[in-house]
Amino acid sequence: MIERIKKAALPKLPFVWLILAVGALAAISNFAGDQILQRLGTLEDVPAAPALASFCLIALCSFASFYATRGTSMPSIVVAIALGIAGRTLFAPIVANTMVLSALVTGSAAIILFSGGLEVPLGQFFRLLVKIALLAFPGVLLTGFGLSWTVQSLGGIFGVALVPAVVILLGAILASTDPAAIIPVLQKLRFKRRTAKDIVIAESALNEVTGALLTTVFLKLPIAAMTIAAAYRALVVPSTYLFLGQQVGYGVLFGAAARALLWILSRIKRRHSERYGADLIYFLAMPIIAFTGAAVFGGSGFLAAFVAGLLFHVEEHMAEVERFLHQMIDGVAKPLIFLLVGALADPHALIAYAPIGIAAALVFIFVLRPAMVFLMLGVYGFLPKNGRGLGWNELLFISFVRETGAIPAVLLVTAVARMTTPVPGLVEIGMWVILLTLVIAPPPTPFIARRLGVAE
Repeated sequence: MIERIKKAALPKLPFVWLILAVGALAAISNFAGDQILQRLGTLEDVPAAPALASFCLIALCSFASFYATRGTSMPSIVVAIALGIAGRTLFAPIVANTMVLSALVTGSAAIILFSGGLEVPLGQFFRLLVKIALLAFPGVLLTGFGLSWTVQSLGGIFGVALVPAVVILLGAILASTDPAAIIPVLQKLRFKRRTAKDIVIAESALNEVTGALLTTVFLKLPIAAMTIAAAYRALVVPSTYLFLGQQVGYGVLFGAAARALLWILSRIKRRHSERYGADLIYFLAMPIIAFTGAAVFGGSGFLAAFVAGLLFHVEEHMAEVERFLHQMIDGVAKPLIFLLVGALADPHALIAYAPIGIAAALVFIFVLRPAMVFLMLGVYGFLPKNGRGLGWNELLFISFVRETGAIPAVLLVTAVARMTTPVPGLVEIGMWVILLTLVIAPPPTPFIARRLGVAE
């Protein structure tokens, strides 16, 4: 009996330590953060001391967020955001440097998208291509438009003035789902048919690229004085088609080039079974090379990173290198992105925009996502399941999967860095939506999958 009580109490202990850690970090950051950074800045022999201290804090927060949520249903990236908000002042040396901030989050995003491509078997991707494309292209556009309209309407209801750029960008940035948040939840389930699982994973990998492309297009348009309808109408003009063609063309080209470089590594390791550090850094550099090469020629770096992963098949002799990539993502890339996004947000502004952000997230999860899924894939509910059809329960399950994560967070940072005028509400509302999709959706997903009969 005593043993059972101890086991029941254990899961609560990490949360207690987490609350204490967030509180302690917030106290140090708010009451002594400026003095700490000022003291570090006076070290003439180590002029980079403030930035180095911030990187050390990122490492400690990554460790804390992982172990605080280990064995629980809460994603570690939610805790990373909380720690980022708490340590806002101490992260200033990185956040205040736009170039360093952009390089860190963009490089991390490229690695995450590359990993997303690796998760999707190429044959399965092409087998489900029509369904995936419907969700990832027109589905993202409809979701983005619907979310922008929702946020604008909520601003009027709550009496908060939101500039057009904020409303338009929020729809584009948050329209995609996130494989990094979805895959860990689905790995715990045994599906009766793989179709629903594969659609959700492949869609989440591809629609992040679509969301990035959509955001990039809007940042090129004069959205400061445009309506939502005018911004989406601007997507069908010839100049936009040309821009998107260039983005996609060079993105695919450099993704394929990175895949060729990975093939060289694979052939070398097939002949020589020894493992070296050079193998790891070469593998890790490929998504960055694909991203940078595509960006230099005006292509989509995010698409290039994803294509490189999608085209490359990791064979058994490369398993250790792939394992290193996943550890890099879990330990560095994801926590770094969400810590810095949290550090970008002003806690007072977060509270001020809470009503809009929370309401938008609830509409997003329970109205916009199901409506989009049934509009795009509803016709497959009338086809035989043993053919190309989908069961209605499978459609309901796909409708509930609405986690938003790393790439939308990166796009928030990118938009803030590229906007020449202040954009109040962009980060704050975006963070509320990201947080709630990550808090509400993952915990009940296994129960819903079993209740709907799509998983055992």
